Amino acid sequence: MKRVLSALCLAALALSATAADFDAAVADLIPQLANPDVPKRYDAQMALQDLASAASQPGNDADRAALSALLAAKAADPNTPQPARVWIVRQLEYIGRDEAVKALDELLHGNDPELRECARRALEKNPARAAIDSLRRALEKGGDEARKIGLIHALGERRDPAAVPLLAQELDDTKTGWAAAMALGRIANDEAVAALWSALAGNPFADSALIQAADRKLAAGETAAALAIYTKLDDPNQPVAIRAAALSGLIHAAPSQAPARVQEGLASNDPRLQQAVIAAAHRALGRDASRLLAEALPKLAAPAKLQILPTLDASAESAVVTEMNAKDGDDSVRLAALETLGRIGTGTAVPALLAAAANAPKPVSTTAAAALARISGPGAVRAILAAAAEGSPETRAAAITALAARRDESARPALARYAADSDSTVRNAALAALGKLGGDDAIEQLAKAALAKKDPTALAALEAAAARVADKPAAVRQLLALAGSDDAAIRSLLNTFAVLGGTESLPAISRLAANTDPKTREAAVRTLSNWPDYPAVEPLLALVKNPDIQGANYMLALAGAVRLIKTADTQPLAQRAQDAVSTLDATRGDAEKRLSLSLLGTIPHPLAAAAIKPWLAQPTFKAEATQAGLGILKALAQSDPASAKELADALKAASPNSASQVDQALR
Repeated sequence: MKRVLSALCLAALALSATAADFDAAVADLIPQLANPDVPKRYDAQMALQDLASAASQPGNDADRAALSALLAAKAADPNTPQPARVWIVRQLEYIGRDEAVKALDELLHGNDPELRECARRALEKNPARAAIDSLRRALEKGGDEARKIGLIHALGERRDPAAVPLLAQELDDTKTGWAAAMALGRIANDEAVAALWSALAGNPFADSALIQAADRKLAAGETAAALAIYTKLDDPNQPVAIRAAALSGLIHAAPSQAPARVQEGLASNDPRLQQAVIAAAHRALGRDASRLLAEALPKLAAPAKLQILPTLDASAESAVVTEMNAKDGDDSVRLAALETLGRIGTGTAVPALLAAAANAPKPVSTTAAAALARISGPGAVRAILAAAAEGSPETRAAAITALAARRDESARPALARYAADSDSTVRNAALAALGKLGGDDAIEQLAKAALAKKDPTALAALEAAAARVADKPAAVRQLLALAGSDDAAIRSLLNTFAVLGGTESLPAISRLAANTDPKTREAAVRTLSNWPDYPAVEPLLALVKNPDIQGANYMLALAGAVRLIKTADTQPLAQRAQDAVSTLDATRGDAEKRLSLSLLGTIPHPLAAAAIKPWLAQPTFKAEATQAGLGILKALAQSDPASAKELADALKAASPNSASQVDQALR
């Protein structure tokens, strides 16, 4: 069998080939191009494609012509297998010129449908004048619908003016009229345009084709001719899509007429027309479009305003502020204006935004606050800072809230001052802002404010700031020093202590857990049960063991201890095992014992194994103990084989049915 030449060899051949070389190479490839096993054709197809690509590189015209003539001959030769002819014609689609037209013309009129279509595509891309003539002659001869549509498309792509009379004859055909209209729109000469105008009433594609023709004329510099088409199609009787395209074209073709055209489109009640005009204005006028559209806003209905506002830039700021403040305005427009100011606004817009954030009902106030959080134009930050310092309490509070929402760290000193303001509205806003921005340096001030009046706002701010503290032990010491021995003060700080964690506050909280006041005791126990780190296990277990701790408090303490022991992956395993055993020993009811056994089943340590074994002999807890033992057996076998074997023997003795699970865990 002949060898398929590699792409590398073929590329080298193309650089210094003779006709004989090309002939030998192509002859070598043809059998492989027709291989009955289709996937095996691939290498030969790529080799011929690479050869054609190399031969058609700039400066290789002689090689290209030689290879193209050879391929054309092979394509026209009925002795060449059909699959090979198809692939050969596909290469002629890219490299063929005059030398290939005769062969392609023969195939275009042949009996093989696949080869006819390949030839049509190749002629469509062939730059030779003769190729266009071939396509036109084929259309004159007619054929089935698919063939005619393909030929019409090809002549339109080639923008053949000589084909216009032929294409015009197809405009009334219900099957091919659409293709003829679009082809005439691509040709776009005066004769084609005249044919489309004549067919406008009967061909539903003629109007789209006329828009295409006008666009082509405009691109070619025939502005007057394009304007004539756009103007005629800018007719209320035209479909909205056509009128929108016409208005868009008019704005592009005659920017001086844009204001009138924009007003015309925006005054309509069709959002598609409005959208097209807005987009066209921005494309044609650039920055001037925003000013023009802003000037139109007062005269428009709400739907048009809603389309315009998101497209405006900072030059329209004053017009957008006017829309936001319009007393008889539409709420949806007001919200859109607020959102726009958040995007484009400068310091000029800040007073209006603050007024809305401070005084307007929701959702206007929340949208205004969101705009203040993101506004970034010149002078915006300075205006917000100035408003936070003086003005009505409501406006100052809105400005302070905006500073926090912007995460403006530079505002922290000012916020600290406002947190001591005599007005409660300002003070509360500043406290909340410090909670969002503050850290270690804000703890003392927030705690003093919280303890002075047990202020919920200050307490919430303190908890928020505590979450960002870097030196948590130092913060706890600050809080304990401020609270002193006042149990009521310590109780008010419980949530903050829970955020900070650690050990420093645990003695004070444990003291509250023994308080005689039920609410104080429950608050302290709940705080310990939600503690974030392991040191709380010891006081929690002390509560579980304390007979005076009953009911919900007992269950809270037990659940908190179990949670911490089970999840403390960084804690030494021996400590966790010891605490888990202590938990089991301290439990009172059957349900709590089962909970503690499940805890032991998560800690693969000899202490846990030893604690599980006695429970295997108790029928009430045998199932839970078995599950706990199986839960740690595999990991225990890795760390302490002796303890694992003892536990395995105990499991088999207590539950013979578990033998297979035990053996599997030990493998």
